[in-house]
Amino acid sequence: MSVQKARAAIQRFLSTDKSEVLCIRGEWGTGKTWTWDDVLKTQGQAGKVPLKRYAKASLFGLNSLAEIKREIFQSTVDVAQIDKPFDPANYKDLYAGVKSQSNLWLKAVDVFFDKGSDAIVEALALSARNMIICVDDLERKGEDLRSVDVLGYISQLAIDRKCKVVLLLNDAQLEDKVEFEGYLEKVVDVHLRFEPSHEEIAEIAIPGDADYIGNLIKGFAIKLGISNVRVIRKIFALCKLVTPLLKEYSFKVTINAVRTITLFGWSYFQPESAPSLEYLRKVNTYSAEKNDSDEQMRWRDTLLSIDFYSSNDFDDQLLTGIRNGYFAEAEIAQHARLLNQADIRGKADMEMRRAWNFYHNSFNRPADEALGEIYETYKRLNAYMSLNDTVQLESLFRELDDPRAMEFIDMYAAANADNPSAFDLDHLARFGEELTQEVQERLAAARARQKPKMTPDELFLALAKRGFEEDVVVGTAALPVEEYTRALKSHEDEAFSDIINGLRQYLTVGNPNEYLHTILDKAAVALRQIAGESAINRRRAMRLGIIQRLDAREQAVAQAKVAAEIAAEVSHRPEIISITTIPASAPSDTPPPPAKKSRARRKSRNGRERQP
Repeated sequence: MSVQKARAAIQRFLSTDKSEVLCIRGEWGTGKTWTWDDVLKTQGQAGKVPLKRYAKASLFGLNSLAEIKREIFQSTVDVAQIDKPFDPANYKDLYAGVKSQSNLWLKAVDVFFDKGSDAIVEALALSARNMIICVDDLERKGEDLRSVDVLGYISQLAIDRKCKVVLLLNDAQLEDKVEFEGYLEKVVDVHLRFEPSHEEIAEIAIPGDADYIGNLIKGFAIKLGISNVRVIRKIFALCKLVTPLLKEYSFKVTINAVRTITLFGWSYFQPESAPSLEYLRKVNTYSAEKNDSDEQMRWRDTLLSIDFYSSNDFDDQLLTGIRNGYFAEAEIAQHARLLNQADIRGKADMEMRRAWNFYHNSFNRPADEALGEIYETYKRLNAYMSLNDTVQLESLFRELDDPRAMEFIDMYAAANADNPSAFDLDHLARFGEELTQEVQERLAAARARQKPKMTPDELFLALAKRGFEEDVVVGTAALPVEEYTRALKSHEDEAFSDIINGLRQYLTVGNPNEYLHTILDKAAVALRQIAGESAINRRRAMRLGIIQRLDAREQAVAQAKVAAEIAAEVSHRPEIISITTIPASAPSDTPPPPAKKSRARRKSRNGRERQP
């Protein structure tokens, strides 16, 4: 039954004071309870509910009818007070009702919750008359409480106490389902099977007035077929945590993050319904393998529907945040910055490709028109163009005698005034000797005009707050080990703590680049030198974990070297392999078979050649 039809049935149930029992069955997380609560609140506020008192009892963990009765008493409120702040005055009338209906009035307020007082519990239970009662989570009841006993009490509430009772449950999870079904028809008047569509579930989880991120999640959730309201809400909450960290980047980075959190969050929170995390981290939807199962092929098509093709380091970092319940800002920024740059440069490349196509794909366009398109495109996007792109365009315009050739060099120099690596000629696809003298001089002049680099102390002190900015990372990695030693020894207290925290943050980066590896390696060497100065400095240095990281890296390299040497020895000495082929049953003192004599040795014995 759709949500709309279920709401209509609930409205009809609430519109009369007739005592009856309504049963709403459906899977966990589909919004049964939310829909019931919302319709009751809406109808109550509109004055369309004749019965004026309401109680809601969750059976989660309850083991007796006495606990249910106590739960009903404690949760009873006026229908008009649903979803409103707690008001002690509401209970004054409730206690008065109990007193008027029983001569077992509570002897003291502080004992009416005493589980051992059966008389008091029964007195409390007398208040459950002419009211609406919701019994939820029957499938989560305690082991000592039978479903048929709950149905019996519900029947008593409806027949003897003139109550309207709604029973909410996931009958597929009932342990005593057969016995329960046998009694259900005798008790329940109206049955509803709650089966909302994926669109309705997404709408329950994130109402229609949601922001762009909410609507984005709803779209992904619908295509994936997420059928649990709580899962979608958890995903929404996680996206709300991470999206503020991405506001400085291309919106495509945010879209990718929301897509990943929706997909990986679904797998993490609802593994029985979603593709496994292991599958998501390995899958490549661009291609299908011959041994892929039918289920994997279905998942592949599902992933393609949300434009998910393969997992990357950013996805792994987001998965860590899903598991932890929070996102590490520095590490998110590291990956987001790379994705942002890739996205912007990708768009710029597409624009430039269109300009080149305009140049190439015609024999009729004059030079000023074809070159003009390239020039204007570069002028608009020069901040995202590489030095290789720039010198190629300078060469093209120069060969065609276009006076704007050198402007490409000037535009590039202006756009990269603060980028120390922008004028490294070693990174050119075209090597330096192919550049004209004028181009080389202009690039050298632009590099000379760059702002002074940060001092070593400025670099180390910037690690804690700016530790993933390119100029800080590249500059710190370029410093010699001696500067690391000096900085660690010359700073104390807060400055020392900033340097240490800045260095140690790289230990938790999932996929560090070569600069971060270099920084940690140099820091470890410096700390080893400091640790050798005294026993106390050794304890101070070893607690940081940086030396241990380098120890592990060096050990791995050494092991790899030994393995390579063994492999090389085996490949050059075939007799080593032949020894290993001796049957296991052979005695240990059995000599190996004699090696075949070489041709050189045979010649020597025949007197025709001397043995070398």
